[in-house]
Amino acid sequence: MAISPGAVTLTASGIGRPVVGSAVLARGVLEQAVPERIWALRDEEVAQALTVLGDLAANVRTQLVLVLAEAKRRSLGSGDGWGPVDWARAMAPLLPTRDLVEADEVAGAVAADDRRLDGLVDAVTAAASSCPQERADALPVGKAAQIVRFHRSVRGLADAESLADGTAVLVDAARGADGLGEQALARAIRHAGEVARPDRLVERDVELRRAHRSLVKGRGPVGMSRYVLVLDEEGAAIVDAAVDALAKPRRDEDTGEHDPRSPAARRADALLDLVSRAVGAPGEVPRQAKTSLVVTVGLDVLQERCRGGGMTMAGEVLTAGTLRRLACDAQVIPVVLGSDGEVLDQGVARRLFDRAQIRHLWLRDRRHCTFPGCSKPATWTDAHHLIHWADGGPTDVDNAALLCRAHHSVVHRHRYGGRVRRRPAGPGRGGGAPSVEWDLTPDSYDITLAEWRAVRRPVPPRQSGPPRQPGPPRQPGPPRP
Repeated sequence: MAISPGAVTLTASGIGRPVVGSAVLARGVLEQAVPERIWALRDEEVAQALTVLGDLAANVRTQLVLVLAEAKRRSLGSGDGWGPVDWARAMAPLLPTRDLVEADEVAGAVAADDRRLDGLVDAVTAAASSCPQERADALPVGKAAQIVRFHRSVRGLADAESLADGTAVLVDAARGADGLGEQALARAIRHAGEVARPDRLVERDVELRRAHRSLVKGRGPVGMSRYVLVLDEEGAAIVDAAVDALAKPRRDEDTGEHDPRSPAARRADALLDLVSRAVGAPGEVPRQAKTSLVVTVGLDVLQERCRGGGMTMAGEVLTAGTLRRLACDAQVIPVVLGSDGEVLDQGVARRLFDRAQIRHLWLRDRRHCTFPGCSKPATWTDAHHLIHWADGGPTDVDNAALLCRAHHSVVHRHRYGGRVRRRPAGPGRGGGAPSVEWDLTPDSYDITLAEWRAVRRPVPPRQSGPPRQPGPPRQPGPPRP
């Protein structure tokens, strides 16, 4: 049976001991603060008190990390069966559990003497510095705990140099009062995690999450029905973009009153509106892009020149493979960003395949998905660029194929190559109808792309040689009849 550690009484001789002496003095001084007379402070003194208490709280959290790190090195409490957080909670029962857990995570990095996290430890301990500038640029313990969790989750899989660079970027971005907030840092960490891990593992996890999409109907209150929808990042981004566009409050046209519906009710009505539009014209060519969401992604990432991902306006991180697939049949708005993310130039939306081209594909591909063995109808398909749009593939029907959503993902994941071929003509007929032929060898797209680029390679200009020497004057011949 574990025995709770007892309280430690500090004698007068211990006042000068590191950390604990200063803590005892600070506690004694604060006990003299007379909080019931705060009303007597001037306005500027109230502001000053908040500033000092903020600095003091950050200093205390930093000292807490360092003390917990020392406790870990000594394995205090482990002999009685206590875990680090339980031991710390028994010693400081008034501290919130979240603060203890975050401090314990950062203390683990300090106690381990992991050289890869030296920059993070220095940024955290800056909160205890005597220099005001260093304190202002310190990394809060809560944000440090987020980065430590990220580092621990990917360090066994990621390239060491890339992980070090990514961790340093996260630490610099989160430092100080103007650094990323916890939610923004969480989004940046998700993005960094997708970049740091090997592509095969990232795409595998994306497929696993996509495979666990679900829609379950159950009984709701008062005879109503409850639908539980579970989606991955891509599905959530698509639903959010579609629903949010229709879920805005609407004024009553007759009375001009504000929309009385709750936000949840507006979203439900928007989803029903989308479903009604879809089932109202099931055989029609889509009148708008199937994917209407804003994603920020580097062109080099989209063209597979470097690793990375994209981020939606809601903070959802989408992998490069997902973005390349969405770019096949979406609206693309080119935006040039500066080094600090400012918009330098913005183009107009370019619809990649228009309605006439999609109607042509429906007829050419016999109104179903072109993947071998798939018979899903054309209304469930996307127009896929056989030579990817990001690689410069033209948006014409000879470079397009219909693919259902599932096989569209499969083609991009395995990088299958496809070509438009003409079937052999029958007796007494001309050329056969065109059809799509797929090479289901992994990475066969690379061969298809190389062949396409070889055909499109421009003829090099003729090299200019030395100036041509003038020849002898031409003798006049007999006049022509």
